[in-house]
Amino acid sequence: MTNKSKMRVAFIGSGKVATELALIFRFKGIDITGISSRNEVSGTELATRLNCPFVADPNELKADLIIIATNDVSVKALNSTLKTESFVVYTAGAVNLDEITDENWGVFYPLQTFTENRHLTVDEVPILMEANSNELRNLLEALCEKIGFQYDYCDSQNRQKYHLAAVYVNNFVNHLFHKAQIQLKENQLNWNLLKPLIEETVAKLDDLSAFDAQTGPARRNDQSTILTHESLLNDEEVRLYKVLTNSIQKTYNHD
Repeated sequence: MTNKSKMRVAFIGSGKVATELALIFRFKGIDITGISSRNEVSGTELATRLNCPFVADPNELKADLIIIATNDVSVKALNSTLKTESFVVYTAGAVNLDEITDENWGVFYPLQTFTENRHLTVDEVPILMEANSNELRNLLEALCEKIGFQYDYCDSQNRQKYHLAAVYVNNFVNHLFHKAQIQLKENQLNWNLLKPLIEETVAKLDDLSAFDAQTGPARRNDQSTILTHESLLNDEEVRLYKVLTNSIQKTYNHD
C-alpha cells in the first residue's frame, strides 16, 4: 500500500462485529470495497448500508486489507480456501496465529462486546494486533492511527488470556444480570433499583482492585445470610450460588 489515505478494506462476515467495524471505518473515511458473507441476506444489507458491492466469492474481494469478522471455525476454514494477494486479518479472540499458514495474515482483535443497534465510539474499541510481517504491522498501525483506535501489539497466547478475562467480566457477569432479572421479575420487583448498585460496582474499580472492592455475605462469611439466600433458590440456582460463594470464601481464606 503506497498511499495511506487511500487505504482499501473489505470484510468477510456480516454479523455484529463486521457491521460495527465497517460502519466505524466508513465514518472515518476508509474505502470499503466489498462485503462477502455466507449469509447473503445480511451481507447484501450491510453492503447496501456501506454503499459498496456484495461479493459472494471472498476470493474476488479487492482490497489492501481483508478483515475476517467471523467465528473461529470459519477463520480456520478460510485460511485453507481464501486465495488472495491482499493482507488478511481476523477478529477472532481465540485463534492462534501460529496455526495460520500464510505470512500475509494477522490479527485485528477488538476487545469489546458488540450488540445489534448499539453503536460505539472509536475510543470504546481497543484493538489488539498481531502480524507475521513488518509490512502488515505497519499497515495495521496506519489503519488504527487514521481511525483513532487505541491499539497494542499482543501475541496469540496473551490475546487468548485477554479473551478469557473478557468472558469473565462480560459474558459471565451478564449471565448473572440475567439471573437477577429473572429472580426480580418472578417476584414482581423493580430491576431499575439495582442499576445504581451496578454502576457503583464498576465505578469503584477505578480506585480499588476487585479484591479490595469485594463485599457481601460470602466475603464476610455470613453463614446465616447465605442459608437464607439458598432457601430462595431452586436446586440449579443453589449450585451456582454455592460455586460463587465458595470461590469468594476461598479467596478470603474462609474455607
